[in-house]
Amino acid sequence: MIDTGPVIFGYYTAALVATAGIALASGTQFAVIGLWRRREAVYLSYAMLCLCVAILSFSNALLHTASSLPVATAAMRAMIGAAAISFLPFVVFIRAYTGGPAQPRLQLAVGAAAGFFSWLNLDLPGTLFFTRVAPGAGIALPWGEQLYGLAGVPSTWGLLFHALTYVAFLWALSLAVRQMREGERLRGALLAICLLSQFAALLWGDIVVDALGHHYPYLDAFSFLPFVLLMGVSLATQLHQRTVQLEQTTRRLEAEAHIRREAEFNLRHVAYHDSLTGLPNRLRALDHLAELHTETLARGQHGAVLLIDLDNFKTINDALGHPIGDRMLEAIADRLLAAAPTDAMLARLGGDEFVLVLGPLAGSTASVQAQAQQAAESMVARLAEPVMVDSRILAVGASVGVALFPAGEQDVADLLRRADIALYRAKAAGRNAVRLFLEPMQQEADTRLTLERGLRTALEQERMPTQFALHFQPQVNRRGELVGAEALLRWHHPQLGELSPAVFIPLAEETGLIHALGAWVIGEACAHIRGWDRDGVPFSGRLAVNVSAWQLSQPRFAEQLEAQVRAAGIEPSRLALELTESALLRDFDSALETLKQLSAAGFRLALDDFGTGYSSLSYLQRLPLDVLKVDRAFVSELTPNTTNPLAGFIIDVAHRLGIATVAEGVETVPQRLALERLGCDGLQGYLICRPVDEAGFRRWLVEHQQARALPQAQRSAHDTPGAHDASAHDRNSSGD
Repeated sequence: MIDTGPVIFGYYTAALVATAGIALASGTQFAVIGLWRRREAVYLSYAMLCLCVAILSFSNALLHTASSLPVATAAMRAMIGAAAISFLPFVVFIRAYTGGPAQPRLQLAVGAAAGFFSWLNLDLPGTLFFTRVAPGAGIALPWGEQLYGLAGVPSTWGLLFHALTYVAFLWALSLAVRQMREGERLRGALLAICLLSQFAALLWGDIVVDALGHHYPYLDAFSFLPFVLLMGVSLATQLHQRTVQLEQTTRRLEAEAHIRREAEFNLRHVAYHDSLTGLPNRLRALDHLAELHTETLARGQHGAVLLIDLDNFKTINDALGHPIGDRMLEAIADRLLAAAPTDAMLARLGGDEFVLVLGPLAGSTASVQAQAQQAAESMVARLAEPVMVDSRILAVGASVGVALFPAGEQDVADLLRRADIALYRAKAAGRNAVRLFLEPMQQEADTRLTLERGLRTALEQERMPTQFALHFQPQVNRRGELVGAEALLRWHHPQLGELSPAVFIPLAEETGLIHALGAWVIGEACAHIRGWDRDGVPFSGRLAVNVSAWQLSQPRFAEQLEAQVRAAGIEPSRLALELTESALLRDFDSALETLKQLSAAGFRLALDDFGTGYSSLSYLQRLPLDVLKVDRAFVSELTPNTTNPLAGFIIDVAHRLGIATVAEGVETVPQRLALERLGCDGLQGYLICRPVDEAGFRRWLVEHQQARALPQAQRSAHDTPGAHDASAHDRNSSGD
């Protein structure tokens, strides 16, 4: 069967087996990599090609070491089948390696062709390459190795397979050249070298062995070794580069994540902390308070909120500037932190307002109240100490409102509102004080809110005539003659009933509604005077109207008031404007200028409640006053046994300055007699007449006029002009 002798295993066969082993090892490695890389096509197709190369090389070794024709034929079929199957992974690999897009139709066509050739290879008796197979002449290699050989008539299908193989290699070579032109020169060059070596092996077999008939072995299996090695190195290098890039990307992402975490931390810190003092801000305090409130409710414990507001801090900002004020706030925050309990949270709500949250606190309500009171007093005492800021010694006090919880509040906002109510009480008590929230405070706050809403609604919805009205209290001189009346505002609240000015005027001043309310009162006073003149009511005196300090401080108040009164058809001299000492003390120079303008316009000016405030004689002699009203506190001290009444001193001072006097709160005949002896010019009080509405005032005017006319008629009838001396006049006026 073999002309040259028996088959001898040698270097050639060993090289084939080694090639198969290398291809199998490389294919296994990249199969694992491909599966690990989420079934990436380039690695899996390369692994499939290596498996085909391993089968082809090992089948070639079996062919050349076969001991019979059937064994050689089976090895030939395995070798051709591996070559046919390799078409599909070859096309997939080349596309993936060169970066081309996947072409499903091409892959389907190549797969169908590979399957067809594999079927023919198994079905035809002489394999795909031969019509029939016969033992061929053995191949003797120079180093003495003897190889088994096959012979046969080449088939048409085999020639077609060879032609398609050339087409496939030329197609792959064109893609490699294009890859080099596109910039990936090294990768494209490695692929081109592999393809050229395989192409050269094909030419060796077809020309040297088949066409020229030389008895040399085919080198197809060895031509795949550069492909396995070079492509393996290229893929490994590419994988390494991608791994390095992935590591770099990972490090970059980790750095970005670290920066993002820092940014998020900074943003969270900014969102939940005050930028000036570093303390938790309002948002953080509310979150903490909500959590603590829920915890105390669940555990049956207690907590406390201490609302801290600095006293007169605005003075430091206005006098020294906001930078110094900021430094002051930083120092105050440090002091508060030092004085705060270790388990409490101190936060800055904004401006000069801080909050201290205590809890959870165990024990009875009285014990918790004592702890909160002690903490608040410690804060107040610590803040009362002077602070050194840029070589300046500054001092501020603090007021603290305390609210305990849980105590029936609905939520955290309700709790803060209670603490704010207590803080308002501390401020009203003279500042630098601590006040604990009590339930009556809430009722007063509700009443205050009702009053404010009602007052605002009445002003904005033009309900003033239906709810507000002027009452009048007459003023008479020592002879009982009418010299004027004081207009007193009354409010008939829809829910609260009759309210005196002492209840709602301070609220109107605080809310800024006093300007609209005062303008309405002036308008009503003018309307009443005009109505009395029209109806012939015997009122020839002046109508006194109270003016608030806030009205007096309004720019162009004198000009606007004069315009309003004259527009109503009333001369300013028909009105007397009553002021309090507090209205003058706010800004004396500005108030003095306004009073001079009012006096020049014709208004009479009266100073109300003289002697009960911060009276200053130097101020008094500079003011263009017409009337000085003696407060009821001095009038009530007038008794028959009073030897040195203060009312007499006030009346004497007024007369020395050329100012008339009117005594308020005259309720008894002895008080009237004493005031007449002291020389008081006018009297006002219950003894004369209680404040009455407009209809009642009209009746009183008529009755008073009739009573004054009766003694005159009696004197005329007796025709005794001297019958009534001064004492009689005193008695008559006293009787009035």
